[in-house]
Amino acid sequence: MSSNTCQLREGEGKSLTSAQKEKLNLLLESFQNVFEPGGEATHILEHHINTRNSPPISVPPYRMSPVKKEILRKEIEDLLEKDIIEECESPYGAPVVLITKPNNQFRLCIDYRKLNEVTVSDTYPLPRMDDLLQEAKRTAYISTIDLKSGYHQVNVNPADRDKTAFVCPFGTYWFKRMPFGLKNAPATFQRLMDIFRRGLPVLAYLDDIIIMSTTLEQHLADLEAGFKRLMDFKLRANREKCLFTYSCVKYLGLWITPQGIEVDHEKTSAILGIPPPKNVKQLQSFLQTCSWYRKFIANFSEIAQPLSNLTKKKAFWKWSEEEEKAFQTLKQCLVSPPILKQADFSKPFLIRTDASNYALGAVLLQGEDKEEHPVEFASRLLNPAERNYSTTEREALAVDWALNK
Repeated sequence: MSSNTCQLREGEGKSLTSAQKEKLNLLLESFQNVFEPGGEATHILEHHINTRNSPPISVPPYRMSPVKKEILRKEIEDLLEKDIIEECESPYGAPVVLITKPNNQFRLCIDYRKLNEVTVSDTYPLPRMDDLLQEAKRTAYISTIDLKSGYHQVNVNPADRDKTAFVCPFGTYWFKRMPFGLKNAPATFQRLMDIFRRGLPVLAYLDDIIIMSTTLEQHLADLEAGFKRLMDFKLRANREKCLFTYSCVKYLGLWITPQGIEVDHEKTSAILGIPPPKNVKQLQSFLQTCSWYRKFIANFSEIAQPLSNLTKKKAFWKWSEEEEKAFQTLKQCLVSPPILKQADFSKPFLIRTDASNYALGAVLLQGEDKEEHPVEFASRLLNPAERNYSTTEREALAVDWALNK
């Protein structure tokens, strides 16, 4: 991070007293089984694949270079050893793809797109990220628990395993555990996580679990309750990716700090080096990146308006001084955004609004005078009819829209 707002308070070493470190280490040692690899799948639920009466789907395997074949062979051997897949005979068959990871290693993926097209949707909702971040209140002690290959800790219903079959140069296999790439896998896993966190002071978005407490004693008690639940559910965590007793952590792509919510400066700083886009596709990619952080940017829609106009159908591509100014302004806003503080629902809110000839803007605030701080920014463009409103009508529209927002 670019500032000193995030002072680590890690249990393995830095700001805890010797007695406090000892308590944490004893707790981790007493639940060492939680971090051991392998083991049975959870008994809480299974993944089902409902394709109604659709006939089996089979897609020929993709061509693969000798180097990738050898990588695939090792991946399959590893999955067989871990009892995640097994050889089979199935009328279904999806092709295998090896995807390059950022560290130049490969990830085995199955192209289930054809199967997903005929799979009935599971409408179980994923949590809204904004809601989770608002629930993640500023506390002195934060721990995050990352599950080890979380999807592979859920069994596929035996009656549906043939639908997960994939074909490769070494034969046909199906998954005994839930694979990545299936249409309803996120819904199944989030359902499991929501059952897991009932009655616990825990937030969870898929396999990202976060525990927050105001005192170390309470935090150790909360961690113990979380570990007990993991053991009851037969879920295992990845010790290397877990963080314990920190004062700030990165969660859902943003930093939760004692001061509030901050952007990930490593990611936003990289935006400074992006050259001006040369076509609509590049511009859309830039705007999508910026939109993820729009709640940190006051009057985002108004600033981005010249760029948004270029993405409209039948728009003539031109990159003039106006577009360049909007482009550079957005980049600067992303590398120097304010810190947003989580809402305190025991205190009153203040909304400030603004309206121009083509956009509405609003900011949700809390606090008074020097203590006033932003909770979230919002903005949108006016539609053609709204642009005909008088100044008073646009200002009234901004208030109405902001209150509903």
